Amino acid sequence: MILTVSQFDVYSGNYEQGEQIVALKTQILKSAQEVVSEYLGFDPESAQHTDFVSGIGNNRLYLFAHPVSQVTSVELNGVSVSSSDYTIHDRYLRLKDGVWPVGDENVLVAYTAGWSSQNIPETIKTVILQIATLMLMEAGENIGVTGKSFGENSRTFINYNNFAKWLQKLDPYKIVRLY
Repeated sequence: MILTVSQFDVYSGNYEQGEQIVALKTQILKSAQEVVSEYLGFDPESAQHTDFVSGIGNNRLYLFAHPVSQVTSVELNGVSVSSSDYTIHDRYLRLKDGVWPVGDENVLVAYTAGWSSQNIPETIKTVILQIATLMLMEAGENIGVTGKSFGENSRTFINYNNFAKWLQKLDPYKIVRLY
């Protein structure tokens, strides 16, 4: 998990303790991280990945997670590609001479991508905390239907947990796939 319950307590201002409360806060943090990971298209924590990637006929092969820190192996149509034939970049592998041939999942890449827990961008951490805090408020039934009267007129407000407003802050880190 990217964040701790202690960090969540400080951000949310909710310092309730107890076994069940801590378990609930842990579950909420995990859920908020899943929402962020799903939006980004990858888990921001550093991890091993093995993905089939489709070549698109240029010298860049875009991977499914970033930042790429290490490539263990690359196979093109079942044939090993030497590490001296490509360079590693934040989001892609660049073939030094030639192009990655067009194909449907024709390149198998084993690599490490994501940030170490100390280097995860603060924006990502903050959005996880914001979403987790909304989830915690919802658990306390603080999100729902509210009303306001203005003389003879009244308005009803329905609050819901559409996280788009917070998630769009993560667009620079997002993986966009066209398929």
